[in-house]
Amino acid sequence: MARIQHRPMFGGESRWLDRFGVVLMLSTLSVVGLALVDIYGDVSQLAPYLGGLTSAAIVGTTLLLALRASGLHARRQRVLDIVVGITVAVYAVTVLVDMVSNTHAQTASPISFVIAILSVAAPVVIVLRLVQHRTVTMATMYGAIAAYLLIAVAYFFVFLVLQQYQGTFFTGAGQPSSSFMYFSLTTITTVGYGDLTAQTHLGRLLATSEAVVGQVYLVTFVAMIVGLRAQAWRERADGSAVPPPDAPEPLDPPGR
Repeated sequence: MARIQHRPMFGGESRWLDRFGVVLMLSTLSVVGLALVDIYGDVSQLAPYLGGLTSAAIVGTTLLLALRASGLHARRQRVLDIVVGITVAVYAVTVLVDMVSNTHAQTASPISFVIAILSVAAPVVIVLRLVQHRTVTMATMYGAIAAYLLIAVAYFFVFLVLQQYQGTFFTGAGQPSSSFMYFSLTTITTVGYGDLTAQTHLGRLLATSEAVVGQVYLVTFVAMIVGLRAQAWRERADGSAVPPPDAPEPLDPPGR
């Protein structure tokens, strides 16, 4: 009986492979945009519509580039291109209809769940690629920072979905969507100013899980990067390291 060969999800060739510098730039734009723009603002105005559409487009582009930089195979990449394109298009039409009808019902919708799932996938695929690095390059550093920022973006969308599903997330009066990005950043960094707190049990669980994930991520990747750098320095000192011709140039050790 012939054996079925399964193509691995990652490991494909791409001209975007390990180009995490662009991903980091887009991740930063996503964080800044979502922290400044209230996508649930007055729908009679153009700014919330354009802000929400721009944020969705940036997040979608960030995910697609993250997948390419992580070496996702071309066939799966094309499928996700279609999914992200449809998601952004449906989001644009939905918000436009709300704007024309002067209503903005913050209710749970399939498109909200799709955006949340896509945003969660972005840091995951970056991490899957970074753990394959055997030397610490600038791409490794860019990718590690980008994944950290995208974790905050992912929780932002998860918090929004919970808000839409349960009708409330924060204790007290309703908050603009930008407050969710602020809350996500202060939670992942464990700053915890206390001005915003989750009201429901599920919201508190998600908030504490973000704090745990953020700290575990930092500890894990700092340890990985330090370990790889220490190994590279030892091999250079012993003269035993002979990198392959196509290997990326590693970072120079301190003092060089």
